[in-house]
Amino acid sequence: DGAVIVTTPQEVALLDVRKEISFCRKTKIPILGVVENMSGFECPKCGNTTNIFPPVSGGAVEMCKQMNVPYLGHIPVDSKLLEACEKG
Repeated sequence: DGAVIVTTPQEVALLDVRKEISFCRKTKIPILGVVENMSGFECPKCGNTTNIFPPVSGGAVEMCKQMNVPYLGHIPVDSKLLEACEKG
């Protein structure tokens, strides 16, 4: 049991996640790690990924190092995933 915290690369989201990490620590909720969502856009034609929200301060990877929490990975914006979600 524990918290998996999801963020985006934007600074305002990272600020909120820092607060959530502090909350989890104060309330003794184990932090399993952080996932960075919308971490670039994956082109459906060529497969290249473009950072549409470039991390100014290093994104979730750097924040995890600073806060000493596991970085679990990133999820790019993928049009196939968006389409599948819309179809249910």
